[in-house]
Amino acid sequence: MIGLIVTGHGNFATGITSSLRLIAGEPNDYLAVDFLPEESVERLTEKLTEAVESLKGCGSILILTDLMGGSPYNVAVKLKMAGLADLEVVTGTNLAALIEASMGREAAADVKELADTVAETGKDQVSRFLTDEEQAARRASAGQKKVAVRRGNPDGPKGKIVHARVDERLIHGQVAMVWTNTVGASRIVVVNDNVLKDEMALSGLKMAKPAGVKLSIVSVKRAVERFKENAYAGDRVFLITKNITDMAELIRQGVDIEKVNVGNVAKREGSRNIKKSVNLTEQDIADIHEMINSGHPVTAQMIPNESDQSILNYLQ
Repeated sequence: MIGLIVTGHGNFATGITSSLRLIAGEPNDYLAVDFLPEESVERLTEKLTEAVESLKGCGSILILTDLMGGSPYNVAVKLKMAGLADLEVVTGTNLAALIEASMGREAAADVKELADTVAETGKDQVSRFLTDEEQAARRASAGQKKVAVRRGNPDGPKGKIVHARVDERLIHGQVAMVWTNTVGASRIVVVNDNVLKDEMALSGLKMAKPAGVKLSIVSVKRAVERFKENAYAGDRVFLITKNITDMAELIRQGVDIEKVNVGNVAKREGSRNIKKSVNLTEQDIADIHEMINSGHPVTAQMIPNESDQSILNYLQ
């Protein structure tokens, strides 16, 4: 596996690493090197050199830094130019770039390809929020373009639900950067009646959507209709509901869901905690048993590298 080093000013490296662990789990062949206020460039050079030496067994190493022209970047570039190892350097690191770097190492042909992918991912995730009025003004200034309306095609290639997840937070870091990539989704379908009435929530979902992935936000009733008319023909669909009740109803209405993953369910009145981030009421548990008894396994898996064992193991 390609070795990975992240470095930056202050506690940038260890801080962003804590976010990576939270979202994607513990990374392998990975080191975080901070450049603390009391340290000299010489000390940083020693630390980065030691980090590179310790990962030489990986064959190649990607170093991620925070700012172009900063000391961590300059030292990393010097190590590359010195030929200390097969190194590539990417700067301007954000969390999206770090997640891509950590999770994309096995699939990358080599460290150069990984570096290019990480740089593109980081750039794609930098965006300014625009209100509906600002978006309309921007569209008007760019000229109106005709948008093709995609209609259901019952005879076309069937869309496939590649992952069905219950997640109180809907689209967030774990979903956007980890699960979507892991299951290879081309479209996220968020199903919830209330979110359609919340303009701020809608804007947040649109911003959180990964670049290059389509997004549909629909009510439970509309979701049933859209799936039955094969409106997502040819897509690999990542289906997300905010609660277990909605997922159970989709299954009752005949939506083709093979398996359900319960990721995040918030604590509510009458609920009990069964594992980290999953709190269930008696109605939730009844819905889970109904789904399982009707041939739809239910797991409780926060991130892909956790065990996908049955949720019943946590209910004992």
